[in-house]
Amino acid sequence: MSGIRIAALGLGAVLIAEAVCGMPLQAAGKGSVKQTPVPTVTVSEEPLATPEPGEPGNPRSSYKLGSARSLEGKNLIYSLFVDTPDAEWTDRDKKKALKNLEIAKEYIEAEAKDYHKKAELVVDFEENEDLTGNARIHFSLKDGEDYEEALDEEIAGWLEDQIDYEALTKEYKAKGIATIVFVNHKGSTYAICYDGVDNPQESLVMFAGEVPAVYAHEILHLFGAHDLYEDAEYTEEVCEYVKKAYPDEIMYTVKDEKGRLNNSEIQNELSPVTAYHLGWVNYIEEIDVFPQLKR
Repeated sequence: MSGIRIAALGLGAVLIAEAVCGMPLQAAGKGSVKQTPVPTVTVSEEPLATPEPGEPGNPRSSYKLGSARSLEGKNLIYSLFVDTPDAEWTDRDKKKALKNLEIAKEYIEAEAKDYHKKAELVVDFEENEDLTGNARIHFSLKDGEDYEEALDEEIAGWLEDQIDYEALTKEYKAKGIATIVFVNHKGSTYAICYDGVDNPQESLVMFAGEVPAVYAHEILHLFGAHDLYEDAEYTEEVCEYVKKAYPDEIMYTVKDEKGRLNNSEIQNELSPVTAYHLGWVNYIEEIDVFPQLKR
């Protein structure tokens, strides 16, 4: 199972280099944009080398592709709980996951409203029992990254065999559906986004111990959002701009304004850059300065 495999935001990796970046540029669609006094944007007149696919600066977009096409209207989140030889899911564990999901849902819906869009995420798998399922793997996840390829292959099979995408979207009159594969084990959460090849059924793998901001960050990936932190998808110039202009941006950091991982709420902002990638605004001035940001 390939598509775009996006690793989770490194929780401890906060950029510390000082940036030479510009004022936040105004986006069309949101009433007010947080203005942070930072240095003027400086753009080199020398042509930049075109990054190869997969290199920072040339991310592959999943916007309007796959099972999670657009973060507007009603979309479903299907929760698949995976037991392993090392850990099984308890009702208590599932309730904790649902609580985090609901916090992420409320955050995303509120941010959409700020951009004059209506988004509804149906996440409550206790109320809607057809939005959840169970699976089991028979190999240990204690072997570092050795298990990831095997896990991805299992996921592809589960999405194909257990989830009737057409029936669910028809029943709920939903525009799209994404799957969260919950694994009750420590690991690096990641999203599997469809970019026009391979399996269009989009999903993310959520490991134990993640905070609500990580839930929101990864769900946003499935609908077209990109990582905005250094060494991920964009060049250093873009990431330094985001750091100065939108230091609390959800796709840049999952820590709150005090630098903590918050278990009870999401304090991060969703900047015009991410709103543009989600299709909530049609234009931002940043794409004129940084063409690589175009969706």
